[in-house]
Amino acid sequence: MFKRKSYYYLISLILFYNCSGNSDSEAVTQFEGVLRPPEVDVSTPIFAKPFINISSDEFELKFSDEFNDASINTDKWNVQEDFSRDRGEFILYSDKNQIEEKDGHLFIYYQKDKTRDKAYLAGRIDSKGKYFISSGFLEAKIHFVVPNGHQTAFWMMPEGNGMKVPDGVNGNARDGAEIDIIEANKTNTFSCGLHWDGYGADHKHNGRNIRINGMHEQEYHIIGFDWTEDSLSWYFNGEKVREITDSELIPQVNQYIYFSGSMWAENDWVVGNVLHNEFIQNGGIDKAYIDYIRVYQKK
Repeated sequence: MFKRKSYYYLISLILFYNCSGNSDSEAVTQFEGVLRPPEVDVSTPIFAKPFINISSDEFELKFSDEFNDASINTDKWNVQEDFSRDRGEFILYSDKNQIEEKDGHLFIYYQKDKTRDKAYLAGRIDSKGKYFISSGFLEAKIHFVVPNGHQTAFWMMPEGNGMKVPDGVNGNARDGAEIDIIEANKTNTFSCGLHWDGYGADHKHNGRNIRINGMHEQEYHIIGFDWTEDSLSWYFNGEKVREITDSELIPQVNQYIYFSGSMWAENDWVVGNVLHNEFIQNGGIDKAYIDYIRVYQKK
């Protein structure tokens, strides 16, 4: 009996790997449906685990998107179409044309608006109301735009009222925070940290710039974020680069996932000024792209 079960398990694995390269994924869905939650992408490698030095048995995959489809999975994501920000010398907008899933990636586009004066466009996508967690290990493989008046961000926001004034003003981040996993805003440097108690007079933050030599010379980087009841840890290509253990700064509420692009004119936040970015000024479309997002929970 044991040999027979082992034989059928081996055949199933062979069928899985053979089918995973086909456009017809019905067999993969049937095979993986027994092993994984429905929020896990059927094309995520069956033995996927976080890109950090941990036991393979410590985490269980709960959510993923490999971005291998021809369109955005709207069961998982919202594409922002009504976003706008006044940047002083121009207005930044986001619409559905600045986000695209193709060729195994989620693309975020940056460009000058050809139909409106003093308007620029950058894509934004989030999982609000569709997928959220209150702990776990998040990992994304990302190609960041080289900052020149623009940036790429991977972050989280609270599902509840943690960032809204006055409901969220209590002096700590336990009821929710903007969690910046990475904001690739400067050459060979990124920002990571927290914002809480709204964005007005009561706003508080705890941020840090992390320098990575040669950061923009490599196409992809694997960004990890470990969120537990006792700590927040940031990882860059498998190496821990920051940790917070102050209990007042660790959110204890559901938060959703966010990927976004943004732009600025003269500023002290991002390297460069998009109004002086010759590529975008001459009609070019810059892009960041995400190869995958995976979320694990401790068993």
